[in-house]
Amino acid sequence: MGAPSYDYLRTLPTDPDALLKKIYKETKGQGNSPDQQAFTTVGDLVTEQLAPAKLNAALYRAAAKIPGVVVVDHAKDAAGREGIALARLDQQTGDRTEWIFDPKTYTYLGSRAVQVKQAYGVKPGTVTESTAVLERAVVDAQKQRPGAQGADA
Repeated sequence: MGAPSYDYLRTLPTDPDALLKKIYKETKGQGNSPDQQAFTTVGDLVTEQLAPAKLNAALYRAAAKIPGVVVVDHAKDAAGREGIALARLDQQTGDRTEWIFDPKTYTYLGSRAVQVKQAYGVKPGTVTESTAVLERAVVDAQKQRPGAQGADA
């Protein structure tokens, strides 16, 4: 599940229950709790990978089944776009991570993390992360930028 190829992602189940079961199995013993690690793994797949559309939908539905995950009806990404978020409080670190999606298409927009409990010298209410995905694309070559004809040097 860590840094998988697109071909591997195509083999993952698109049934949310089966997908979540596989995530728990493959991440057993990792992270600070099974539920937090499952949430983190889904987040890594949603944020770091370009995945098939059916898998993205399954990941969203699977994440919603993880204990402690809540829906936030109004969340904003770093670009100021409003969306709907899936959020979970990490009990060990005291921060709440939100993955923000377009409310109509469920396209991933970005993320936000807020410190909820005092921990590691970070005060509650502190925004510790805010991101926005402005463009995603598939290119033909390594180091090639979307819209460019050849690989950039």
